[in-house]
Amino acid sequence: MKARKNVLSILVMVSLLLTLNISFLLAQDRPITFHTGAVGGLYMEPGTIWASQWERANPGLKVSVILGGSFTNPLVVTKADPNTNVGIADSYNVNASIKGSDDYGNRAPGGIKNLRALWRFNVLSWSHVIARPESIPANVKTIGELLATKPKLRIALKARGSGDEILARYMFEAYGYTYQDLEKMGCRISFNNPADISGLLIDGHADLTVAIVRAPASYVLDMDASIKDLKWLAIEKDVVEKMVRQYGYISGFHPMGIYSTLKESSLSLAFDHVVFVHENMSTDLAYRLTKAVLQDPDRVKSIKALTPFDPKVVWQNTGYPLHPGAEKAFRELGFMK
Repeated sequence: MKARKNVLSILVMVSLLLTLNISFLLAQDRPITFHTGAVGGLYMEPGTIWASQWERANPGLKVSVILGGSFTNPLVVTKADPNTNVGIADSYNVNASIKGSDDYGNRAPGGIKNLRALWRFNVLSWSHVIARPESIPANVKTIGELLATKPKLRIALKARGSGDEILARYMFEAYGYTYQDLEKMGCRISFNNPADISGLLIDGHADLTVAIVRAPASYVLDMDASIKDLKWLAIEKDVVEKMVRQYGYISGFHPMGIYSTLKESSLSLAFDHVVFVHENMSTDLAYRLTKAVLQDPDRVKSIKALTPFDPKVVWQNTGYPLHPGAEKAFRELGFMK
């Protein structure tokens, strides 16, 4: 009887030790995979800096920064282990992934609803609608006013499926015109690379282009320097609001002091880039990842493209809802009231 009690005691002790050991292991941070973008692109360098901040603030944590893409990252993170994956996407793909629209229609037809933001870059790409001055009536200042004149324009856009072309297509549709409608009106639409677009407008072989790029963009600077009185067209407020509502763009006024021909701060559209995780990432882990970055924002601002990173605003306009752990970090550090 005594021997049986001893065996039972040993089994209970072993069970307790196993339970404690398993709990200890579960409490440890597992390796994180950070899905960024192509080498040389906007995502890889800040991703590497943020990964180093996470590791330094959380001894024992290992982060692998890997290639990814703005379109594919949401598809990967939505199905991955919540506590071991982080991604980056631009705000256009964030919106499309939530709705299951565009290229997400076949991959996630019901939309992706389980992703949450940690912060956004605050590195805005601004819409540019620019034209040769002789192709636009002198009293026309907006795209709506231009379309009302039924113009016969040679419109040079970037490649189909690019962020610039998508913006142009949706913008014209918001005014009630498909590409086919514009062509029936007498417009000619071509799809080109940025250098060719610049050359076409400078040489007078195209009249108008639409882009959404970080300012200054080199090919826009070429047009700004080479076309006297380059014409900038504003977007009507109702169309801006529709684009924000339907496609997740950010509204604002185009920054001044960059292009010599931009004399007025016109109403514009922009998109940004968002760091996100699965909604089931632990509140504590999301909090620690966010806090590590917010406590030393100047580290990533050492990258020229990331100088606008500002903890006071990067919790806003994230597309995906803010993760509770990230919100806790923003509030604790006084960046969010």
